[in-house]
Amino acid sequence: MDTGEKISIGRKLKGHFILTRPQQLIWLDVFASMGFFAIIARHAPSAHFLLFILCAVFADAGACTINDLGDMKSDCQSREASRKKRPLCTGVVSPSAARNQALVLYTIGLLLALFLDFYIFLAALLLVLLSYQYAMKPLKMDGRPIVSQLFWVAFAFLYYFAIVAYLLRYDNISADNVFTGLYFLGALILFMGIAETLAKDLRDLENDRMGGKITTPVYFGPRFAAAGSFIFSVMGSMVWAIPYFTTYDTIFMVQILVILLVVVWNTLCLALCMSVYEKYTKDRARKLHKGFILTFTIILTLSFIAALT
Repeated sequence: MDTGEKISIGRKLKGHFILTRPQQLIWLDVFASMGFFAIIARHAPSAHFLLFILCAVFADAGACTINDLGDMKSDCQSREASRKKRPLCTGVVSPSAARNQALVLYTIGLLLALFLDFYIFLAALLLVLLSYQYAMKPLKMDGRPIVSQLFWVAFAFLYYFAIVAYLLRYDNISADNVFTGLYFLGALILFMGIAETLAKDLRDLENDRMGGKITTPVYFGPRFAAAGSFIFSVMGSMVWAIPYFTTYDTIFMVQILVILLVVVWNTLCLALCMSVYEKYTKDRARKLHKGFILTFTIILTLSFIAALT
């Protein structure tokens, strides 16, 4: 942590921006919102949907800020530069400033949700409360085995509920569309809610141990987490792929791309998970986690494109 060094305003502003994890806001909130909309509505969103995306971005930016605050102890002990050099660990942003930032971002997100629809606001409020308890006491769900994965299950359901509430208010959708969208919800839960979070916790295994967090890999061991990550990756990608050959009216080229992505990723995932299973290293776990993020971004992009063809 920096000591005795005067931190410039520009550096502080950059630190506050980094706390929001802009990359996550893009691949999760922007891409997931667009993917959900297209899969359920079967057409591209109008410009008005940008208000929903902004609502999700602001609320999640607050959650990311709180998450870094909750992870400060373990991040400071990490050997990984991307963790150890986070603004709170280096002293660029103070804990009190981070709390204030989270409060402002949460408030903006909730006000946007309230402007859109009461049910969207209800889902957003529950998501805000969950995200706070995910990172902070008394529950601190990200530091409890299995519970951290269950958080993402609840997160996915609430996110889906919010999208459906938006479509019911501002669009015309049938009940069939809502139910077929559950395939996408299932894929999100299995692939990201469970498989990817196991990979993320594997990546942070060493610093979580030192920071006193008892995540699933800490409690059950890296072998259990690596095996689980691969199993749920296969399950999630299959649940995502099935409707492209059964329920959705999909063109042949998209079907080929879906098969290709499922086969290529799960082959790579198997190799990475076996590598971690045989001998855990932070570098191997980091590659596995980054692979999940990249693959999920492609899944969301392909889902959006496929829903419009």
